[in-house]
Amino acid sequence: MFFPKVIEIQFQNICNSNCLICPYKDMKYKRQAMSEELFNKFINEIEDGKLTRIIPYLNNEPFIQEDYISKVKKIREKCPTVEIEISTNVSMLNREKIRELLELNLTELRLSVFGYTQGTYKRMMPNLNKDIVFNNLQIISEEFSNSNTIISIVMIDDGMIPEAEFGNMKLLAENLGFKFERWGFLDRCKNVSYKDNGFYNEKICGCEQNRPMERMHILSNGDVIVCCQDWSHSNIMGNIGEDTIENIWCSDIYNKFRKDLYKKQLGAPELCKKCKLAILY
Repeated sequence: MFFPKVIEIQFQNICNSNCLICPYKDMKYKRQAMSEELFNKFINEIEDGKLTRIIPYLNNEPFIQEDYISKVKKIREKCPTVEIEISTNVSMLNREKIRELLELNLTELRLSVFGYTQGTYKRMMPNLNKDIVFNNLQIISEEFSNSNTIISIVMIDDGMIPEAEFGNMKLLAENLGFKFERWGFLDRCKNVSYKDNGFYNEKICGCEQNRPMERMHILSNGDVIVCCQDWSHSNIMGNIGEDTIENIWCSDIYNKFRKDLYKKQLGAPELCKKCKLAILY
C-alpha cells in the first residue's frame, strides 16, 4: 500500500450552485486555485500502474475553472490507461466543452441534478438555471451517444422530494442513455446546516467506502484531507507541495488515523464517529 488506488483532487475550491444539502455555503473558504507549480508536481508523481482512478473533482464545481479541461488532458497524457471520473452540476458546460470531454476517454461522468420540477430544482440548487442544465443534458446525450463513458444522473433524497420526481428523472435518464442514481442524504459529518442524519457512535471499526485505505483527497492548496466528508478540514495528513504523495500516504499520521479507525476500541477519529458511512461493531 505504497500509493493510493484513487486520488480525488481539486484544482480550485469554488462552487456556484449553493446546494441546500451541501456544506459549501457555510464553510467560508478562501477562494484559491492550485498553482501551476503544484499542479506540475502532482503530474510528475502520478503514472499508470500506480493508480487505478483519478477524480479531478473534490467538493467543488470543476468547470468553473477555464483551464480545467486542459489540466485533465495532461492527466490523460501522463496516464493513458488510468480511469478518470468527473462530477459536475452541468451548469458551466456547453457543446464545445462537451466535445472536448469526449476526447478524454472518461470512465465515468456523474451529473448532479437534484430536482426534476422547477420548484424542486430551485429549492435544491438555488443558484443554477434549470433550463441551461437540462439543455446540456441533451447535448451530452447527443455527443456521447457512441461513447463507452458511463454517464449517470444523480439525485439526492432529502426526504422532501415527491416520489414521482425520482420516477420522472429515472425515465429522463434512460431516454438520454444515462444511468440513474438515487442517493440517500448525508449531513457530511454534521457539516450541513439544513439537516442532520442524527448519527453519532463511539463504536466505529471501519469505513463503508474504505477511503483511508484506498483514496487520497487533495485540496487546491496541496493539503491532503483524509476524506471528502471532512469539509472543515479537521484532519490534514500533509501537503503535496511539501512532500511526495507516496510519503504522505505512508506517513505515521496517516497510519495512526487508519489504526484508530479500523481497530476496535482504540477510539475512532471524531470525524468518523459522526459519519453515516462508518462501520460499527
